[in-house]
Amino acid sequence: MKTNAITNENDDNNPDAALRQKIEERAYHIWLGNGGGHGDHERHWLQAERELMETAKQERESRPDVRNGKKIGKPHKSQS
Repeated sequence: MKTNAITNENDDNNPDAALRQKIEERAYHIWLGNGGGHGDHERHWLQAERELMETAKQERESRPDVRNGKKIGKPHKSQS
């Protein structure tokens, strides 16, 4: 599996590029862990995507200000 060692300076500001790089790095490590053979690059990429998405989901759900993908604000005071 080939990784892209050269990154665009604008990639730091592009969330898609940052996510792609994380997936690429994780897939590379999966590939290494499986012996570095040829022919399984798609499986490694998809596994890396699944792992990163699951990690992001767990982190998001563990945050006290976010539940079910919705940001929870401070409760409003009722005016009585």
